[in-house]
Amino acid sequence: MKLRFSALAPVVGGLIGLASLNAHAADGTITIQGTVSETTCSINGAAAGTPADISVTLPTVQAGSLASAGAIAGTSNAGDIQMTLSGCSGTATKAVARFENGPTVDQSSGYLNNMAGGAGAKNVEVRLLNANLQPINILNGQNNDVNTNGTAISGGSAVLKYFAQYYATDKAVAGNVSTSVQYTMQYQ
Repeated sequence: MKLRFSALAPVVGGLIGLASLNAHAADGTITIQGTVSETTCSINGAAAGTPADISVTLPTVQAGSLASAGAIAGTSNAGDIQMTLSGCSGTATKAVARFENGPTVDQSSGYLNNMAGGAGAKNVEVRLLNANLQPINILNGQNNDVNTNGTAISGGSAVLKYFAQYYATDKAVAGNVSTSVQYTMQYQ
């Protein structure tokens, strides 16, 4: 009797192990959808598909103008962040610059961290604004979605306008401000 039990033990154990592999249930499904657009445009005269970099210098402001969390100052001028689209091909009728989440983006506010380092202003971020001066949250695209905030493409061209401004996370300490963000054109 003992011999039969000891001979069957590895077989029974193996079957139980295989049964437990099938006992794992899925916790959910992620469904991913998207669109690959045929639309391409030149940006600020750069050939489609080549980088179209923009540099902006915000006005100098006093630290006192950023005295508490939520204070804003130093909004860029109209046209400082302008993307002129031309030679657009395809069927798109609207466009926005989709700002990419990355190492310069504050993962709480969705604004841009000051990356100036040791001589940098403290408690200061830079936030981007759409053409209507509404703050853009880079994390979720608030105030910068193509459906609501897209600029019309007409005759193969469009002009997208954005702004930047200082944003205090607390009482600002004077210093330099430097940051950047990558963007990708999104068409509809």
